Amino acid sequence: MDPLWPLGADPDWHVEYPDSFCVVEGSTTTIPCSFTHPAGLRVERVVWCTNNEFCHSSTPNVYDSSNFRADIRFQYLGDLVRNCTLKIIKTKKRDAARYHFRFETNGRGFTGRKGVNVTVTDGEDVKVRSSVTDHVVKEGGQVTLTCTSACSFHQLDVHWYRNGHALSEKGHALHLSSLTNNNTGDYTCSLDPSGQKTSAPWSLVVVVDKGEPLCKIYIYVYIYLFLLLKKFTAQCGSIIITTDFFCTLFCFWHFLPVQICLN
Repeated sequence: MDPLWPLGADPDWHVEYPDSFCVVEGSTTTIPCSFTHPAGLRVERVVWCTNNEFCHSSTPNVYDSSNFRADIRFQYLGDLVRNCTLKIIKTKKRDAARYHFRFETNGRGFTGRKGVNVTVTDGEDVKVRSSVTDHVVKEGGQVTLTCTSACSFHQLDVHWYRNGHALSEKGHALHLSSLTNNNTGDYTCSLDPSGQKTSAPWSLVVVVDKGEPLCKIYIYVYIYLFLLLKKFTAQCGSIIITTDFFCTLFCFWHFLPVQICLN
């Protein structure tokens, strides 16, 4: 028989998990959970069910320690002592529900009736943000890329890619330091281990600072290109492109910081 007192009224019987949890469709996530019970009792069965605050034996469940035929996408990472963390693999839209955890001891059972409300969102809004505003970074510098979404990522598996190739680093933040030209490329992040759903690419260019005098020589080239453009637009129509465009373009070609050209 379950205790009848409200959740939290007796600290000896308690289940703790967040009020709500956001998951991106296709991702793998873990719902943190812990539980307590009076000393001297032994936990014999643990259950995770959905949309039922009592989670009794007749209630449909996603995990039941006494049932080996449970959905393999739901994995119990906890134990029979105090950890009741649940892992959801390749989350689907239909997984959105209120989840409840129940444990049964050799004396009685208890369900965390508050539950945790899990929402599943579309992964299309995943984006890469950078700690620097410029996509051009000097050699030896550093940059931190962060994978962001409408969901909090502290419990999500985030995968990183450069030019479509998977990186060994995991987590919502990718720290790149002591940059070299090898770090140049398009960076994307994904919550899907297959990499089929990724963010839009964030381009990083690592450049070698060859010094300002060399860049000053290029100014004459910019002027020449600008004059050619004026001649072209006079013959072929109106096109508005500033000299900054050529400065940026030419410096990218020669791996020079854009800021030097604009000084």
